[in-house]
Amino acid sequence: MKNYILTLSALFAGALFCAAQTVNDGLIYGQNDNLYGTARYRALSGAFGALGGDLTAVGQNPAGSAIFANHYASFTLGYNKKNNSGIYFGNDTNSSESDINFNQFGGVLVFNSVQDNLLNKFAIGLNHDTTRQYDDYTFLRGVGNTSISQYFLNNANGFTVDNFQVRNGETISDLYQFLGEQVGFDAQQGFLGYEAFVIDAVDDANPNNTQYVSNTGTGAFTQAYQVETAGSQWKTSVNIAGQFAEKWSFGLNLNGHFIDYARFTSFQEANSNTDATTTDVRFDNRLDVEGAGFSFQLGAIGNLTESLRIGATYESPTWYSIDETLTQDISTTRIENGSFVDAIVRPNVINIYPSYELRTPGSLTGSIAYIFGTSGLISFDYSTRDYSHLQFETGIDDNFTNNNLFINENLQRANTIRIGGEYRIERLTLRGGYRTVESPYEDKSIMDDLNGFSLGLGYNWGNTTLDVSYDYSERNYSQQLFDTGLTTRGDINNDTSNVMVSLGFNF
Repeated sequence: MKNYILTLSALFAGALFCAAQTVNDGLIYGQNDNLYGTARYRALSGAFGALGGDLTAVGQNPAGSAIFANHYASFTLGYNKKNNSGIYFGNDTNSSESDINFNQFGGVLVFNSVQDNLLNKFAIGLNHDTTRQYDDYTFLRGVGNTSISQYFLNNANGFTVDNFQVRNGETISDLYQFLGEQVGFDAQQGFLGYEAFVIDAVDDANPNNTQYVSNTGTGAFTQAYQVETAGSQWKTSVNIAGQFAEKWSFGLNLNGHFIDYARFTSFQEANSNTDATTTDVRFDNRLDVEGAGFSFQLGAIGNLTESLRIGATYESPTWYSIDETLTQDISTTRIENGSFVDAIVRPNVINIYPSYELRTPGSLTGSIAYIFGTSGLISFDYSTRDYSHLQFETGIDDNFTNNNLFINENLQRANTIRIGGEYRIERLTLRGGYRTVESPYEDKSIMDDLNGFSLGLGYNWGNTTLDVSYDYSERNYSQQLFDTGLTTRGDINNDTSNVMVSLGFNF
């Protein structure tokens, strides 16, 4: 079947943010709550700011590459599993998703100074980390008293019915495309509801009619809502660092950030209401996202004593350029002359949104670690990031005013605490860690704090190292179904487990 490509005029980009560029999406791309990287880094729950000597840790504090004693390279393979327990109108559901991924690879070259001067050694490195795996599946099911028809009514009311009526020689795709180019996203939604018989005009014969009624009746509605996401987000860092006077290390990272994200949502509703003419509705949406961004980091690590180290890192905001596309279709079953009749509205049009800029907030991290000779260590990190500084930007004035206003009123500064430790038994190392990440929302019923722990083992053959880790995290949040009309929420408990294996080489 022919696909129609719809390029939405920049004139209407502001009206479309509710469909694609939402605050929740901005947090998905910019929230720094995910544990990623090498097995050793994850086994200590990321508490590496004052330690260095690990490639993912270099991505946290760029001074860490100067801690390496020699050239080093590593790569990491991981298994990820996410479980989601949902409650929607008192009904419990469970869903899960798992995947195996190549998570990290990189290397660092270390050069010792041959002269007796201030600079003892310097290092240059390149590292790639998958910072977020999007593969996930969430399912909600329950019985409510608000229909999906309210979503279509809220979008349709105010538009004349002649906007929604397909004319002679015109196709559904033609009209859907026209509405997107000339009227806006809300008109497209009203048209889908009207064409699929979810709603009807109060006076269908009057082309100037602007009021609509529901065809799903009043009473109870059995609803199911699934969200399936896929893709990943990754960071590639170019690093340079130096160690001075055998005491202080300073470093710089230049980071490239990349997003490849897809979200499919499917909503289904059924009713047996006596005043309903439409009994079943299925509404599908697919959002595809590609993005690229840049950030930089400055870091320092100091040896206060032979055992005590401190570290500090400044991470700049990340400046993203993001492109999004959306496709939609709807199918229904209605009663007509005593028979059940199916309707499928599939425009086969790709909504291409104007590119927009997203600036995610920067962060500050302070770290301290104590080294127990060759026996082990304990490390502590404290990071802070102000999510009220998350900002949508575009070349057109005021397009994202509502998003940015919501951010200023509802998001807050969020702090992260990480604690990790190691204990060495000859060539074997035992590891563990704990972390807690505060919610970016002032209202924690929308998203609660995240808590997690980690365990790990490492074995050192001298030139080769093998590290294995397990980490677990848990967070509660709520899932809102639609931005208008049907705004009910389901409660989700998400727990994530990861097993990582890293192989490293000293040379």
